[in-house]
Amino acid sequence: MKNLLVAALAAAVCLTPVGCGNKSPEGGQPGTKDSFVIVGPTSTIKEMTAPTVKQGTVQTIELKIKAESAFSGKKVALKAEAPTGVHAEAKPASVDVAAGQEVKFSLEVRADDNAPTGPVTIKVTGTPEKGSATTDELKIKVEAVNKPAGHDAFSLSLPTTLGLTSKTVKREASETVELTLKAESGFTGKRVAVKVDHPDKIKAEAKPAAADLGGNQEKKVQLVLTPAKDCPAGEHTIRVTATPESGPSQAKEFKVKVE
Repeated sequence: MKNLLVAALAAAVCLTPVGCGNKSPEGGQPGTKDSFVIVGPTSTIKEMTAPTVKQGTVQTIELKIKAESAFSGKKVALKAEAPTGVHAEAKPASVDVAAGQEVKFSLEVRADDNAPTGPVTIKVTGTPEKGSATTDELKIKVEAVNKPAGHDAFSLSLPTTLGLTSKTVKREASETVELTLKAESGFTGKRVAVKVDHPDKIKAEAKPAAADLGGNQEKKVQLVLTPAKDCPAGEHTIRVTATPESGPSQAKEFKVKVE
């Protein structure tokens, strides 16, 4: 009974944003006290709770480096990567971190005026003076400043299951994900192009690469994913952007698990 109570209390603590947060894998010397992690807000773990940034605006997110008691990497260089239409910069670009110390830094995120709306994964990498680097992935959402008038809009959607779990794909085998483009009654964008951003070792092809879409119409696009023989095992992010002839683009992201 005592053990059950301890386990229940531990689970409750992990539900609070202060104690848990969005932690990277260990960098430095993983598995030892000479290591560190990058910690972001709990809200950045999932798309559902991700902080928003509107097109043409800037959002600042606070993160920190948390070093273990024997960390000897001293200065940690910081670098941020974001997909097309979104810009991310760590400020400052490097921080001095002593053993057992927590050091805060900011991530400045800016969305272009025409940035695709939808979820965005930003990668923040910390590289110490000695030892291995580590990368934390943060979710944000880009929102439109002005929504199209008169039902002149469309949506891009993924299978519901991809919002709950990753898609498993074996090396040198192909798996298909079905995307749905759906236009509202006043949509005037006509032809919608579909672009896929993917890791180098995963081939991704949208079939068709563009679809003609009229008002109230729905079209299916097949996304074929094929990991190479030497593709690293584990989870990878796939980003799909749908761009009409006129009007704002939309983007969706999902994870694939390579085995």
